[in-house]
Amino acid sequence: MEQTVGAGSIWELAQDAIFPRGAFDAAPMQMAACLSLGGVQDDADILDLPCGPGRHSLPLARVGHRVVAVDCTARYLDAIVERREPEMSLEVVQADMREFVREDAFDLALNLYTSFGYFEDIEDDRRVLSNLRRSVRAGGSLVMDLMSREIMERAFAPARERPVSGGTLREESSLSEHGWMQSTWTLVRDGQTHAFDMSLRLYTAEQLGQALRDAGFEDVRVFGGFDRRPWDGDSARLVVVGR
Repeated sequence: MEQTVGAGSIWELAQDAIFPRGAFDAAPMQMAACLSLGGVQDDADILDLPCGPGRHSLPLARVGHRVVAVDCTARYLDAIVERREPEMSLEVVQADMREFVREDAFDLALNLYTSFGYFEDIEDDRRVLSNLRRSVRAGGSLVMDLMSREIMERAFAPARERPVSGGTLREESSLSEHGWMQSTWTLVRDGQTHAFDMSLRLYTAEQLGQALRDAGFEDVRVFGGFDRRPWDGDSARLVVVGR
C-alpha cells in the first residue's frame, strides 16, 4: 500500500535516517567549534534554529548557556523536554523559522546541518536570515553549517538507497542549473511506502555570504569546516559565520 504524507511528517517517520547515531556523536565537537567561531564565552544567550531533537541545544544548556530551541516538529521538542534537566535554562518553542524572531535577544544563533534553503520562494530564505539578524544582539554572531552547491555538484547522484531501521530510504534527485535540487525521499517500512518532497535551494559559498551581508551581517567569513580550514573546492562542508 502506498501512502503519501506531507513533507513535515518525514521528520518524525524518518528521524533515525535524518539523525543517525553519528550525528549525535559529532555534536560535542561541533558545539565547541560553534562557540569558538561565534566568539562566545560562558553564560551566553543562544538560539538554536531549527533545533531538531536537541543535538546541540541540550549540551549547550548543560554547560550553563541560556538556550532557546526552536523547531516546527512537536515530537522533537517533546524529546528535548523529556531530557531537559531541572537546572538547565532551556526554552522550547514550536514555530516556523520564517516567523520566529526575538529582537536583540541572543549572543549566538545557530543554523546547522543543512537547515536552510527548503522554501521554494527565495524571499522566505531572505526572511529567515533577516529574522536571525534581528534576533542577534549587537556584537553577536550567526554560525551556519550546510551542504553547498559546490559540494553537491561534486558529489551528486540522481538516486541513492540506504537501509534504515526496519526498512529502506530511497532518494531520487535532479539538480537545476540555478541550484534548485528537486528531491523525493521514499521510505519503505512496515509494509507501507511514504513519499516526501525534500527539495531545497543550494547556495554557493559566495551566494550565501552575500545573502548574509544583504540581511545586515557586516563581518562574514567562510570556512571549509568547523575547524576553520580554508574554503576550497575540496571542502566537505560549508561553514559561514556572520557578525
